[in-house]
Amino acid sequence: MPEFYDKLLLDIIKCQLFGGAAPKLSAEDVSEIIKEAKAQTVYMLVLAFLRENCGQILSERFPEIAEDFFGGVISNTKNFMEHDELHRLMTSNKIPYVAIKGLSSAYYYPEPALREMGDVDFLVYREDFERAKQVVLNAGFEVDHGDDEDSIHISFSRYPGSIWEQHRSINGIPDGKAGDLIREEMGRCIETARQIESDGAVCMIPDGFHHGLIMLLHMISHLTSEGIGLRHLCDWSVFADKIDNDDFVELFKNKLERFGVWRFAQLVTSACEKYLGIAHKPWAENREFGEETLEELIGDILSGGNFGKKDLNRYREIKYISNRGERTVDNKNLFSQLFGTLNKKTYSDYQWIKKYKVFLPLGWIAEGGRYLGFLISGRRKNSGTVSMLREASKRKELYSKMKLFEPGTD
Repeated sequence: MPEFYDKLLLDIIKCQLFGGAAPKLSAEDVSEIIKEAKAQTVYMLVLAFLRENCGQILSERFPEIAEDFFGGVISNTKNFMEHDELHRLMTSNKIPYVAIKGLSSAYYYPEPALREMGDVDFLVYREDFERAKQVVLNAGFEVDHGDDEDSIHISFSRYPGSIWEQHRSINGIPDGKAGDLIREEMGRCIETARQIESDGAVCMIPDGFHHGLIMLLHMISHLTSEGIGLRHLCDWSVFADKIDNDDFVELFKNKLERFGVWRFAQLVTSACEKYLGIAHKPWAENREFGEETLEELIGDILSGGNFGKKDLNRYREIKYISNRGERTVDNKNLFSQLFGTLNKKTYSDYQWIKKYKVFLPLGWIAEGGRYLGFLISGRRKNSGTVSMLREASKRKELYSKMKLFEPGTD
């Protein structure tokens, strides 16, 4: 079960998103709650709760809380206005596009400004990519990274703090048959986009199905690597809660089963029901996922924090957990997994070895030498290896239950 402050945080989120009972906090609780909210990237939801419910116990800290809250509102408002700018730039230059993740997720919140915002992410057709890039550069941005054809996106920055990411494709699409099916489906994302207005910003966002699929892919991609935070769970909860059971089944079930992510959608939704208080969704019932699995999932999210903020070992655990490229998690033991990952990395770094596999052991030696060099130089740390392996084993066991991207297993 979640620890005391984790439980308090979940109850606060439930209260803010779905009207659950307001938990009672003491002044001593506030610092721990704020610390955890930042690690889980749900700080704005917690600040709003503290302003509304805890004025008496926060007499000394209340000005600080209020200042942080309004600072967050201003930051989010700026992000919304940048989405509006994006819309004007793309439409005036007749470039079809769709904004993904940030504002698209915030649209489903009861108060969009309480969804913490970061980059402006948007997707354009590959044939429009260079033209869209030039439009963004003309708006005062500079290329930050990702300016190569192999990258799925290019990142732009503009003083004093704007970051836009222009995507060729969606992050999290696996290799193999499931990836081909998803890639074909995502090819329709821009043409089915809809125009919305949210907090004064006009923007194109994905239709319900494509937004849901993007969120699932994003969660899987980060969950099976460095980890996700409660913000991802909040994004999914407000979205899933707004769709009736029969409508959700009609919209999602057949396609998600083909992609091998229906089970994952069921598990995440059941966790949202248990810990965040969304209405019961019969479509999410799955006898294979009992209370223990739900507790393992919420524990995994809480222990890692958003993108592994609470546990830097998460980055080291990846090679023991998921298959490089395929983004899948199977039942191999840790060291078989590590060996397979090492082979794939060797083939990636030394293309000629893939053709002449008899030289594979030389590749292992080269990769080992590179890693040793990182350790000696201090660029990699080698502390906590035993606990890291133990945690990787637990995570791998949990993720393998999801049978990610295995069509026909749902």
